[in-house]
Amino acid sequence: MNEQEKYRVSLIFHRLTEFGKHSIQKPGSWFIFTIILIGVALGISTGTRPAAAVTPDPVRMASYTTQSISHVPVLFSRAAQNYSDTDQDGITDALELYIATTYAPQLIFDENEQENVSQTLLPLYQVSPLRHHSGQDGAMLVFTFLYDNDNGADFDQDWSFGNLWGSACGLAMDPFDQYFGTHCGDTETIYFFIANYNNWSSTYLQSIYWKRHYDPVYETSGDVVAYVDFTNSGNRSHPVIHVSEDKHGMYPSKDACEDYKTDVLWEKADIPCWPKMEDCDGGIVLNITYLPARWNVGESRYESTMNTTALEGTYYQGYNPWENIPFGGRTDYEKLCVDMGGGLAGKWCGSASTGDGHPCSGYNWWGKANQNSCMNYNTDRYGSDYRSIQLTSPDPVYCRQQCEGDPNCVSFSYVRPGIQGPNAMCYLKNTAPVQYLNTCCISGLKSECLDTGN
Repeated sequence: MNEQEKYRVSLIFHRLTEFGKHSIQKPGSWFIFTIILIGVALGISTGTRPAAAVTPDPVRMASYTTQSISHVPVLFSRAAQNYSDTDQDGITDALELYIATTYAPQLIFDENEQENVSQTLLPLYQVSPLRHHSGQDGAMLVFTFLYDNDNGADFDQDWSFGNLWGSACGLAMDPFDQYFGTHCGDTETIYFFIANYNNWSSTYLQSIYWKRHYDPVYETSGDVVAYVDFTNSGNRSHPVIHVSEDKHGMYPSKDACEDYKTDVLWEKADIPCWPKMEDCDGGIVLNITYLPARWNVGESRYESTMNTTALEGTYYQGYNPWENIPFGGRTDYEKLCVDMGGGLAGKWCGSASTGDGHPCSGYNWWGKANQNSCMNYNTDRYGSDYRSIQLTSPDPVYCRQQCEGDPNCVSFSYVRPGIQGPNAMCYLKNTAPVQYLNTCCISGLKSECLDTGN
């Protein structure tokens, strides 16, 4: 242990001792305090912050790796004549790229960020048609940022006599910074609801859905962030997002980041302390000006509409964005991983891996024709098709009746004419896939139709 480390250890014990003398009043607190001190001692005795792994110089896998993310100009123009709709969601590929490049965020990192994010960060994206629970039509723009590693928390935040208990908890946990939550690979996702006016001639970032660490998703107005115009897209285009040191949690401001407290000690160890664990700003600023169409993951409607090879030719080659397997970061060099980041599949709208808390799931995203109807307008149920019917007339009621009369049918989706050809289509399904807003379709459950008769 060098002199600097000895001083740091003595300072931690001095502060904790003073805290113990003057601040612990409630029954049982001395026991908790003793446990914290033992934890500090163990943390110090078992080793200091581990040295960064020595890795070879990054291999440029292809010309579009993220090393170029902050200085390659946007080559996409809204005037591009591209009417293809590879993922069959009713929004052309060119328009999806336009939306993504218009609202790609500016990311501000901490000055002590250990990862070379200008080289390793890679943004996958999805643009999915959606009706907001306010009734506004638009699309959910999903960005999932891939990192090589999560390098642990930073608990030693905001020592103050106004918050002695929280400060002491942070100091006690400080030796464990690089052991808490550290894992290979990191996937962080943010959701922007983009309002659609006049058939996409005008757009607006209406809502932001935030998801970090173990917290549930929560929604804010798009007004909670600042905006910067680095691609001449307009005054309210690129939102400014503050990214926490090493953990890569995303926040609307520096203060929101550094005021964040974790309840993991209370939840996991019944220790009643809630230390701050995030540090933000002062480091590199990334403007995402390079966003190729091949990083669009598509939709989960069919195998052909899922871009399963979005990461081929990158540092993260070999991972399929639609597979929910642990994500271990870069694959172009060998590394030893005890833990890995979460899978990618559950990040996307329409994925079978999404849960009830996902921003694109929930019964508020779509509406029925009336309260007593089983017909869910602007809704599709992806997959489980066992029979398709090309309709001679655009009649969703006929599609529903075909399902009601078939003992194998559990649910159905009616596709409006002009989406998959000149005629409307009816798909009968032998399960009840998760319903997902898509203006192409009307869907329903046979059980509800038989109950309501409508």
